[in-house]
Amino acid sequence: MATEVAVITAATGAQAFYSTYAAARTAATAGDKIQIWADLTNELLLLKDKVDIWIAPGRIIQMTDSAPIILDNDGGYTSAVEVNISGNGFLKSINEKYGCVKIVNRDSIVSITCDSMENEGYDPTSLEGTTIYIENCSKFYLNCGKIINSKQRAIFFENEVEDINIKAELIQSGDYTGGDAVTIRGNGFLSANEIICNNDSSCLLFQGGSLIANILKLTTTNISSTSAGTVKMSGGTGTQELTLYFDEIQNLSSNGGDAVIADEGILNLIGRRIYCTNGLSLDLATDANIIVDEIISETKGINIHNDSSTKIVIDSNKIEGSNGNDGVIRSSTGSNYVVRNAKIKNTSTSGDSVCIYIASGQIDNDQTIEVESLILVTGNTSSGKTIYRPGTHTIDVKNLGLFVNKGIDRAIIILKIGTGTEGNYKYIVSSDIS
Repeated sequence: MATEVAVITAATGAQAFYSTYAAARTAATAGDKIQIWADLTNELLLLKDKVDIWIAPGRIIQMTDSAPIILDNDGGYTSAVEVNISGNGFLKSINEKYGCVKIVNRDSIVSITCDSMENEGYDPTSLEGTTIYIENCSKFYLNCGKIINSKQRAIFFENEVEDINIKAELIQSGDYTGGDAVTIRGNGFLSANEIICNNDSSCLLFQGGSLIANILKLTTTNISSTSAGTVKMSGGTGTQELTLYFDEIQNLSSNGGDAVIADEGILNLIGRRIYCTNGLSLDLATDANIIVDEIISETKGINIHNDSSTKIVIDSNKIEGSNGNDGVIRSSTGSNYVVRNAKIKNTSTSGDSVCIYIASGQIDNDQTIEVESLILVTGNTSSGKTIYRPGTHTIDVKNLGLFVNKGIDRAIIILKIGTGTEGNYKYIVSSDIS
């Protein structure tokens, strides 16, 4: 059975063997199932509507020719397909320009279960080298152990797909410049133990639709150039919504790169730890709800630059940063945000060592800021600042509990609860706070 493929006829259950997948496909009709019992080399799995495929455990489907391994349409077959590919096969493409899966028909419905998909897409300017390239599709489901591209992208959705469900143990991009590990446009779910980005792009770029993701770990490795955000929402529809549950998001590039960037849409982050070696832990310019235990940047901090039409809420136990972005939290003119429950510490023992830096504006009260149960610790107890706004324009800060190790300039920073003119706020300054 070195090259045998079988067709199970739906009407009778009879099994007929063929020497190639192409021959089995020609013989199969709607409702039949194709069984792949042996390793296949350079056999394109061109799908056929309502003909499912089963791959025997341990079988390797390998492609060296100039084509993907799985394709729904080609020049001679342009119908939408509804196909379920099951079993435990290994898909491997060693052609430098093509990946493992390409779906092009907007009405195709494809579900794939396999052990792994691997390829070497040498040309980062070509989407064809993506391990899984979804140009168009109605529904795409995937359950795969490993999805690995040794040179460029692992998963790329070019257009929005209405129904997505992807489950994987490991998703990993290659080390060539350009190309995010996972780019998604569409509605659905993404679940993975780990996504690793080995180049200057993102682990997860979300650009359209509504996605709920459960990813244990997302890591940008220590590369030789400045990297993009490990998680990023940018360049999309502007209305996308991402809800991400995670254990750890980390950008380990010592040459610069942020952990999370949200330029548009709605971002919901629920997790344990965000960490950045040499960049911003969070760069937020849109609606965001951040519930994360630890948010740490070794050199910078959190950058907030949204506007009054959006709101950012950060609920954390520990936020740390340094002087690389003026302060651990820096907010620009027009920003609207709430920070809750955190100890915010600037680890720098020199310079201004600011915890919350409120950028100067042209008028008073040009930002909407609320702090709730915060502890602010500057690393420079002689000349550092816990909350600081340069210039002469004042800012009202709604304060529901503030503890600092160094006092603020109360002529500029006006702590308030409600609209009263009295000092009806809870504000404690003590050198014991550390």
